Amino acid sequence: MIRRPTSRCSHGLLTQCFLIDIVPSVKVLSLVARICLGLTASALPVAQFQAHAQSTTAAEWPTGSFDPQRDGWQRNETRITVDNAKNIRLLWKLKTDNKPMGMQSFREPLIVAGVNTAGGVKTLAILAGSSDDVYAVDAASGALVWQKHLKWASDKPEEPGQGAGFICNNALTATPVVTPAGAAQRFVYVLGNDGYLRTLNLATGDETDAPIQMLPAPYGKAYGLNLVNNVVYTVSGQACHGVPNELYAVDLAGKKAFNSAPPQGGIFGTAGPAIGADGTIYFETGDGAYDVAAGKLSTTVQAYTSSNDNLTLKDYYTPSNHEWLTKRDLDMNTTPVVFPYHGRDLLVASGKEGRYFLMDSKSLGGPDHQTPLYRSPLVSNKNVNFQTEGTWGSFASWESPDGTRWVLAPIGGPVAVDFPISYGPTPNGGVIALKLKETAGKMELAPAWLSRDMMSAEPPVVANGVVFVLAAGEFTAQADDVQGGLFSYESRIQHSIPATLYALDATTGKELYSSGDQVTSFLHQAGIAVAGGRVIFGTFDGTIYCFGLE
Repeated sequence: MIRRPTSRCSHGLLTQCFLIDIVPSVKVLSLVARICLGLTASALPVAQFQAHAQSTTAAEWPTGSFDPQRDGWQRNETRITVDNAKNIRLLWKLKTDNKPMGMQSFREPLIVAGVNTAGGVKTLAILAGSSDDVYAVDAASGALVWQKHLKWASDKPEEPGQGAGFICNNALTATPVVTPAGAAQRFVYVLGNDGYLRTLNLATGDETDAPIQMLPAPYGKAYGLNLVNNVVYTVSGQACHGVPNELYAVDLAGKKAFNSAPPQGGIFGTAGPAIGADGTIYFETGDGAYDVAAGKLSTTVQAYTSSNDNLTLKDYYTPSNHEWLTKRDLDMNTTPVVFPYHGRDLLVASGKEGRYFLMDSKSLGGPDHQTPLYRSPLVSNKNVNFQTEGTWGSFASWESPDGTRWVLAPIGGPVAVDFPISYGPTPNGGVIALKLKETAGKMELAPAWLSRDMMSAEPPVVANGVVFVLAAGEFTAQADDVQGGLFSYESRIQHSIPATLYALDATTGKELYSSGDQVTSFLHQAGIAVAGGRVIFGTFDGTIYCFGLE
């Protein structure tokens, strides 16, 4: 039986449904953050990684998946613990006037502390909506602080309607990014539907500079913005509206846009590109042409350097069965996760196939570009299902106090291997946890635990030993086997069910909390942000939710 979302809020532009009045204190900047201000540009990528890896400021969520490395690990959470997660409750929800476009509604929130607004110093949750509206909400109370509609800047006209099917919607699809903590001035950067990058005042939402064209045309389906060394990066997804699938960048100092070449297969890891401690930029490509001499590397993990407003291919890893993966539409479709290990960066990547690849940043695939540190057996998607199974979106990775490195991934169906800890079959998917093990110089990602069943699990995040994950409730099937052709986005919306927020023990996967039926709509690629004892996300019907501890 299919459940349909129902709203608990009265309709209107901005109806506040539930409020509490708890304002978290704002901590002063730490010595580490102040030191970062004086570093040279060449040292900034490492400095920014170190700042994220330590408790340097009030807890924030400044970019998609928390940091440039896209590890989804909130280091600065202290309020929510494994012991008290059972006491999480709905703190507030806010109904907005955001207009969905196709399946799209909100992107992953940002959480920024110490913003000096007209109403005082506040921690703001900032969410970009599908129809070019940006919302800043008081994370303590749920009150709207400001709302900004991005005016069209392109000389190409806006298109009526919601776009073509569920793939190329006329929707804002890139999670914004905030200037790192410790900078003299901080802004929020947003990429609009028109392909132009905006610089917004955090306190008011006002544009502080002229828009900069980042994509060659509107509606390019870009994904999560990443900011390192004063350059903003994104990737474009599926050649929507003629925008090539490439890595795009804007040098904020020189206000210059530049991009990689040639075009690749679709680049649609939802967190956008990941950036290592040395500034190397990583992304995965999907189906397409494979011609090494021409630089066309489909179904591949690619690494780029950025220097003097130029992007240069540094290295790549291509699975040995890439031709078969392309034929079966089993794209490499995630944002890789980067983490430190014994003085160097390691990466994990995956895709629809359901395998996981561990790579050394010094040589992703060895001399033949097809030999990673470790290639897992088939972990999920034994049905070879190109629509719903395997891993989509992005990962989380964290290090437990005993020094164990963990990698967490969402899956879209049953697993194909045994897990030491399991909470039952996962016909609809869930979250898996893998442990990095090294024995006699050989590395592997060993299965650790499998979560309970979840309907369309979004990428997980980790905070203080707790994993937070949204069972999005989205109906993700693409091919209509009964009527033929593809499901329309309207049909997928009808078949989706309300989302559920779960909190799990990060070392065992044990369920600590479930929101039950408190969320009344589904979500598509929306993601969650965690900071200061609050877990914030938006849903398809335009509602922003905040769960946490009083």
